[in-house]
Amino acid sequence: MPRFTSLAAAATALGLAAACTDPGPESFGDDPTDPQVPARGTTDVTNWLAAGYYLTWHCEAEPHPGRSPSPHGRSRICNNDALHATTSGAFPVGAAAVKEIFDGATIRSYAVARKVTEGTGGDQWYWYEGNPDKIFANGEGAENCTGCHMQAARDFVFTIVP
Repeated sequence: MPRFTSLAAAATALGLAAACTDPGPESFGDDPTDPQVPARGTTDVTNWLAAGYYLTWHCEAEPHPGRSPSPHGRSRICNNDALHATTSGAFPVGAAAVKEIFDGATIRSYAVARKVTEGTGGDQWYWYEGNPDKIFANGEGAENCTGCHMQAARDFVFTIVP
């Protein structure tokens, strides 16, 4: 699977961009080494992504063109065990998904969704989207994420990887 030249380069690029462009907190005090639950905050989430923990999750085999109504373009989605195993109703706290967003064969950014509190609203999810040039979202209830994800058939999640 194509990646940045190295995961360390990806972390550095994303971390530097986040430090320069993101007004949000850099850490929420999460365990940045938990392989099933993405850390929150620009520094912690980019380091967590660079560590590749999500690559052991339930992932689509290959990147594919964006599915309507996604604005993300060519992507590949991975679900953690909590999201993958929940077959109906609201997802449990800790359910998470990572979307790799591609430019050609290279990952250009990531989108992360993580359920942080019980309930069914967009504020119950932590949203992150970023690339080496810009952080688009970083926090609970991010409007630029929830505005689209509220259209999902179930609890703000469009894709459950089979």
